[in-house]
Amino acid sequence: MYYYDVTVRGSRTDSCLSFVRVEFNGCVLGDSQKLDVPVDKDVVYNFTCSFECSEVAHTLDDVAHKPVILTVFEILPKEKKQKEEKTTVLGQAVVDLLPLLRGQCSFSSTVLLHAVPGSPADVAVHEDGVKSTLDVTVHVPEPLLSDAQRSDSNVLMVTVETAYSVPDVWNPASTPPSHYIAALQMPVSATKEQVLLFSNGVLKMGGEKEPVPRPKKWPLGSLLAPGAEVIQGLYIDAEPTDTDHGDLTDIEDKDFRADAECNQKRVSWDTAHRCFIDAGGVACLSRRIAECRLWPVEIMKAIQTAPTKGGKTRQGEDEVQISFHGVVYMDLVPLLYPGVQRIHGVYRIYPFYESDLLNKTQRTYSVLKELSRTPAALSRNRANSSVNSLKAFQSKTMENQRGNNDVSKKPDSQGKCAQTDSVSGLEPQVNTEGQMYADSRSYIIIEIAVEKPLAPKRPPEELAKRVMELVPPRPPLPRRPAGAERCNDMRYSVVRIVREKMLRTEAFSDPEQLQAFLSQLYVFLVDEMHAALNKTLSVDSQDAHQEPVLSCAQLKHFAREAELNTDYQLAAQYYQECLIQERSEPSHWCDYGAFHMLTADHLKAEECFQQALSIQQTHIPSLLMCGVLSEMNGRYEDAETFFERATCVEPNNVVAWALFGIFCQTQEKCIEAEMAFREANKQLNAVLLNESASRAEITSDTQSGQKKDQKDESSETPAGNTEETGGNTDEADAVHEEDRPQNDQESKQEVQQQIPPTSVQTTIYMETVWFLLQNYALQMAQRALALELLSPDRGTISSYHLALAKLHLLRGEHNSAEASLKEALTDNFQNPDIWALWGHLHYEKGDYSQAQSCYERTLDSVLDASDTHSIYLRLGSIYLQKGEYEKARPVFLRACKRSPSCLTWLRLGIACYRLEELTEAEEALTEANALNNRNPEVWGYLSLVCLRTGRKLEAEQSYKYALKMNLQEESLLEEIHELQSRVGFGNPSF
Repeated sequence: MYYYDVTVRGSRTDSCLSFVRVEFNGCVLGDSQKLDVPVDKDVVYNFTCSFECSEVAHTLDDVAHKPVILTVFEILPKEKKQKEEKTTVLGQAVVDLLPLLRGQCSFSSTVLLHAVPGSPADVAVHEDGVKSTLDVTVHVPEPLLSDAQRSDSNVLMVTVETAYSVPDVWNPASTPPSHYIAALQMPVSATKEQVLLFSNGVLKMGGEKEPVPRPKKWPLGSLLAPGAEVIQGLYIDAEPTDTDHGDLTDIEDKDFRADAECNQKRVSWDTAHRCFIDAGGVACLSRRIAECRLWPVEIMKAIQTAPTKGGKTRQGEDEVQISFHGVVYMDLVPLLYPGVQRIHGVYRIYPFYESDLLNKTQRTYSVLKELSRTPAALSRNRANSSVNSLKAFQSKTMENQRGNNDVSKKPDSQGKCAQTDSVSGLEPQVNTEGQMYADSRSYIIIEIAVEKPLAPKRPPEELAKRVMELVPPRPPLPRRPAGAERCNDMRYSVVRIVREKMLRTEAFSDPEQLQAFLSQLYVFLVDEMHAALNKTLSVDSQDAHQEPVLSCAQLKHFAREAELNTDYQLAAQYYQECLIQERSEPSHWCDYGAFHMLTADHLKAEECFQQALSIQQTHIPSLLMCGVLSEMNGRYEDAETFFERATCVEPNNVVAWALFGIFCQTQEKCIEAEMAFREANKQLNAVLLNESASRAEITSDTQSGQKKDQKDESSETPAGNTEETGGNTDEADAVHEEDRPQNDQESKQEVQQQIPPTSVQTTIYMETVWFLLQNYALQMAQRALALELLSPDRGTISSYHLALAKLHLLRGEHNSAEASLKEALTDNFQNPDIWALWGHLHYEKGDYSQAQSCYERTLDSVLDASDTHSIYLRLGSIYLQKGEYEKARPVFLRACKRSPSCLTWLRLGIACYRLEELTEAEEALTEANALNNRNPEVWGYLSLVCLRTGRKLEAEQSYKYALKMNLQEESLLEEIHELQSRVGFGNPSF
């Protein structure tokens, strides 16, 4: 039902005699009454018309992609001897009926009346700037779809935007005129396919980019009023290249696309075609995409020629000649990604061959070739009637499709599939014109969108609720006692004071004694209150707000050092001390969980990761490790929840997406895995691009600063002093040895800044591998390494073999680790991390000479290894074992400056003691004792220093603590006893 209210201006200046014609789907629904209204008044047509929506005529698909066309006519005044009325079109408007498919029974819309060029309405627009509108109301007695039908159905929209870098031989001025057509098929039901035809392509010359945003157009062909073909509210916007699907999406294609989209010829459609798909069609579409991910879109240049006298074409139709037959193979699998409603792709155009079409898409016919037999369907000016011309063709193509499926599945007498023979028999002639697409690197931009995802995705709220059910949040802190409860507590305290301090246990009989006692009690309580307040608020108080001796960062460093020395009991102690200080910090629990992963106590590890999640439900490392452990224990649904939740919390986290993809691949969810890996690559590329831009900016600033410094130095240095700056080697030799590590470190940092950033290459799998190795999830790390090995975009060979060697070393597989390290060195002989791990391998095997050689090479490298602390510790220990104390001293001094610990100070003290530097030894041992006063070896060497310096009481006290802390090193005990016997003190038993 439609009601129209419009202000129109006709050829007469005082009034306008007009009426409205309503059309839908190529049919005229009716004309309104003819009204003569003054030009300054609104015309109220109050016209009602209707049509019936059925499966035969005016289908739901017609409602989806065809608007109601409203044409306003003016009846011109009759001239003399004129028998019939003459009319002229003032303007046109369109009404979108999509709200009816969304469950609405009635809606009102105010649509713009687009003026026909040269009409009085167009003149009025240019003179007054006022555009006419139509008020329309659409009503249906009941919803077109039930709730169940609307829930199961979908509306798909294909937008063909622009084809770029088209063959250079195309010329807009060529005769006869050419039409540029694109076509594809979509299933709208389980048994019916709809041809989506885009026949209004316009060839344009290069020189400027297509404007954005620009409106999308209806697939109606040309209307009388320019602008009426525009779909209101739908626009083509600029798209970031990293979100594009399809081809030409790599960085190296960026320059080519920029040039093609600005300077090269292009064909522009900017047309959107919607189609309604019922439940059977949705299932058919999803199945077809899963079975054959490539979807063909055919493109051609059509030339219309008039038929000859002896031609066989029907009267009134032209013969359509297909030329430049090309095809685009769209990958529609991203539409099956969970939650995806839209893909925007850049696709190469290839020459059309039926053999390629069959091999890639399992289709046996060309849509355009079939349409060329019904030229009315390809006519631009008769696009509204194209569907009527295609009804027989659609039923035929569905039969062909079903027949092709039957034939392809039916084996011949030799047991081979008949499809093989058909492919070999479809070798066509060379498509010379279509080859021009490939030579020109032609490509087309197409968007496909659905109203509802084909594969629904769990919302973040549901995932958060599920994680909360699996790992309940930590309950809030207990409520503090209220006033009455505090008074009761104070009463008991006062009673205890009366009994213990005032020594009163009996009741008072004399009121004066009671009053005196109360006064005495009051004075006592006030004094205690003052003392407590002075202690709490005193600036000099040492007990108030006392900071812990060791920070959590230091405790974690000591714990990792203990792990390196396989002293897991001490490492656990450090982790527990860290938790005592900050029990509500999730990262501490996560690190403690990783420690239990190292000791293969997976039950304890999972408890720690869950404890971290109970504190912070969005802690990403704990979410990922809970997912890993759930997958290891066979709780696959829980694992999927944890991984998916991590991707929702941090959508830009590369490791979260990669781990989700590895899990989905293990569960044979190929489409979800592909989506996760694609998103991980997208995020990694963004990170690498940002890092490259940052490095370029830093390099530019550094170079400008160096130029400025050189200019300042050249201006300040006299010309006659150049020889004096040649260098005094005596002063250089006078630099203390302990100052050299800092200078070496500064020089290494300068060299690292000069190394080009392109030397670093990583992938999503390697990023994931290092995360898993850091948390000792070895089984999942092995899977990630296998994917890295199979990946076509794999990183460097050395990084893969380095990670594989690390995995073997953690498992104690020394021979396999050695083989992997040899492969890594073959690819990158200068990588310090490879040499460091090679040294660790020799150290664990007990080959200390080889380990020393590898460690020394690592420290002499231009680049620093990722973990130098372990190198310093083990290299220095080797020097101590060999008695090379002069070499051990600077190594431990470096370690104390970079990352001090009890062990670094202890071994520095040992080296100084052996070198007879007792003062320096005592200072180093004192530092070690401050970091860990429960180390018996520290107390033992302190006892030796005190014995050597003649301090009897301190030597005896240190010896007592060494025994109390259970000193186990027999050689050290013997040395202490021997020295005690020689000096005659230091042992309480003397």
